Amino acid sequence: MSVETGNVTKAAERLCLTQSAVSRQIKQLEELLGQALFERVRQRMQLTAAGQRYYQQVAPVLQLLAQATEEIRQFRPGYHIVLGIEPALASSWLLPSLATFTDSHPDISLHLMTDIHKLYQRQVACDLTILFGSGQWPGMHADFLMGDELVAVATPALVAKYGALNKPADLRNYPLLHHTSPESSTGYWWRAAGLAATDIGRLPGQRLETFPLLLQAALQGLGATVLPWYFVADRLAQGDLIQLGDRLPCEGGYFLVADLDLPAEGPAAQFREWLLAQAGGR
Repeated sequence: MSVETGNVTKAAERLCLTQSAVSRQIKQLEELLGQALFERVRQRMQLTAAGQRYYQQVAPVLQLLAQATEEIRQFRPGYHIVLGIEPALASSWLLPSLATFTDSHPDISLHLMTDIHKLYQRQVACDLTILFGSGQWPGMHADFLMGDELVAVATPALVAKYGALNKPADLRNYPLLHHTSPESSTGYWWRAAGLAATDIGRLPGQRLETFPLLLQAALQGLGATVLPWYFVADRLAQGDLIQLGDRLPCEGGYFLVADLDLPAEGPAAQFREWLLAQAGGR
């Protein structure tokens, strides 16, 4: 699209994306190819020699893709929003109430992007993203959604065997299940308990990447772990797991992150307002 228009802004309008999202995708493609594909000449984007060669080879494929996309649109009319969100937050917080949005906006479809590593490394283009952090992402607008608390949990059988916690560091008495995500719940717990990064890396135990895997491992009695309160509250209420010690409030929280040039109106803006309302009512 940038080839045809010579302008990133016009290309973004035709693709129904933000200008910054198109610019990021161009940059990622150039990094992948190891070649500059565009150069700016008199306020217009023009292909470099490498860009010309690449475009000539991919243009037929892009035309086929455009035709296929247009055919599919005839069967799925409406708008499409890409939301980046952690899978645990999607399953425990978003999906249970999403029907209230889809019922009132049947023409808007939602695509959930849930690869945690890609989300936090900003490797995917999303209309909206829910990230955990301090609220500071350069070049992005962030709205606070909700805070978070962590809780250490184990099965009743393990608690009967290893006992209660007098302080967070006492969790080391248990067989451990570690969270290996970029925003690690267990890492946060151990840092609050006074352990250095090198000490945390030496702790024994199983290491799992997602909250659902940690939860299933904990339910199977494989060890104690640390999970967000929102994700495990129902299991605690049912007695499947027991809380060990006090909840640990987290610094920062979940933020709804979007490009600064997100349109003030339209499907993404409507979904953004709905998400903020849902968080306010939590």
